[in-house]
Amino acid sequence: MSYKNYIKAMEMAPKCKFYTTAGGKSKEEINMSEVKLGISFSKQLKDFYEKYGYLSFLGNEIYGIDPEDESGVLEGNSVAYALNDRKEYSLPKEWVPIYNFDDGNMAYLDYSSLNEEKEPSVIMAFYDGKQYKIVEKLADDFGNFVLLLLQDRLIK
Repeated sequence: MSYKNYIKAMEMAPKCKFYTTAGGKSKEEINMSEVKLGISFSKQLKDFYEKYGYLSFLGNEIYGIDPEDESGVLEGNSVAYALNDRKEYSLPKEWVPIYNFDDGNMAYLDYSSLNEEKEPSVIMAFYDGKQYKIVEKLADDFGNFVLLLLQDRLIK
């Protein structure tokens, strides 16, 4: 069911105002990102990066990847964000940032918590100055998270 929700979310997204994607990443860029992060991306995430690269709609941005970006800009790049926060703040290695709530909280894919389809759950967490604290589990997987964001924004 979760992959169906991912497909449903990606079909809904283009109907939103300010819909933008990066047009996809190459398998080489995806593999390089996996190596840098020490994580094998899930089926949904690989599909997302291959087809879309990143996603923006109605003021929301689901981060993409750019394994070769050395600019120091973290926003929008899960690889740069994760590597920086691992080094600076001891971000757990299993967490990949994908969304900024702009209130100090971030959404992370938690690869230490996989569902039956081997998809990581999505959690909300923040850094309290000493360590990361989980606020809540937001969704069972990436597709459900994007679908929830879309439904929340389309209803408002």
